[in-house]
Amino acid sequence: MKLYEYEGKEIFSKFGIPIPQGILVNTGKEARQAAISIGKEVVVKSQILTGGRGKAGGIKVAKTPEDAEKIAQDILGMELQGYKVGSLLVEEKLDIANEMYMGITVDDKNGVPIAIISAKGGVEIEEVAQENPEEIASILIDPLYGIRSYEAINLVRQIGLTKEALTSASKILSQLYDLFASYDARMVEINPLVITNEGKMVAADSRCEIDDNSLFKHPEFKDLHIQRIENLWEREGVKGGVNYVDLEGNIAVMANGAGLTMSLLDVVKAGGGSPACFLDAGGGLSRERMKNSVGLLLKKARAEQRIKVILLMVRMMISPPDAVAEGIIEAIKEVEVETPIIAVIRGREPYETRARVLLKNVEKIILYSSVEDGIREAIEMAKE
Repeated sequence: MKLYEYEGKEIFSKFGIPIPQGILVNTGKEARQAAISIGKEVVVKSQILTGGRGKAGGIKVAKTPEDAEKIAQDILGMELQGYKVGSLLVEEKLDIANEMYMGITVDDKNGVPIAIISAKGGVEIEEVAQENPEEIASILIDPLYGIRSYEAINLVRQIGLTKEALTSASKILSQLYDLFASYDARMVEINPLVITNEGKMVAADSRCEIDDNSLFKHPEFKDLHIQRIENLWEREGVKGGVNYVDLEGNIAVMANGAGLTMSLLDVVKAGGGSPACFLDAGGGLSRERMKNSVGLLLKKARAEQRIKVILLMVRMMISPPDAVAEGIIEAIKEVEVETPIIAVIRGREPYETRARVLLKNVEKIILYSSVEDGIREAIEMAKE
């Protein structure tokens, strides 16, 4: 789950990382009052869950409170990088002497955290890595010990910092790792980490992503995670306890198991079909989860005319057949739509036979025992 800049900075502050004085606002009038409260030039920053705000016109300097109000009114409601701006961070303008980059993420190759720093901040770290790789230093971190003080100091020294700057940066790096570990983050980033004319280091921006699998340990983020899923259908999938990913085709594909679902997508595509989604209902199906899964696809088909057919593959090894069948039937009764459902039911006996008996005479369901025949029929139906 991605956090907004202001949320990341709130967490930075809890861990002792210096941040600018700032106030979250939602209107032009609030922006003017915030600028008055701060008492100096401010930066008006759009709060969206992506980068590139400055280049897109979502970050501007205001010299007076009146400027802040006008700029806020201009930015609020703008669409930047596909996100509509609904709130702003009005923040004191820093006197910048230098900018650097600092971040911690997960090194997937080695399966451990990696700290990355650069003397070149304010730009995407990927650009620096491509154009000036010598300006980047990094270190793998043993999660059993965290980043030791001497490791932080040695890493910061590699980008040329000395004396007070070396001490300040290494301390902030240690604090950033503590935050990373405490919040089960996938990535935390300060870009830029500003060195002011007075020699102070301040996190001028924040970027934080929390691992979705750890949200049960952070209940304050649980509801926010669902709210911030932009795609309506993917958001509904999370609410229903299923894994859903939107695609561009006209055959809605669902199965119980990620591997099985991905295999279906591949075969449909290879056969000339075009999948409209990936929906993994998971193992050990319950009536409720089956109802949520099929209901989601039926609602999508009702809302989007491009969906011509639903291809459903269920393998019942532990899932009770009555629950599977009842969930499908309840979804069909609840969501009125003419889209046909091709259901391939397989599994151990007597589960497979029992499910077939329950679904045999259900309107809109076409039963197949052969996966190949079911896929072939779905592709043909989608062409009509």
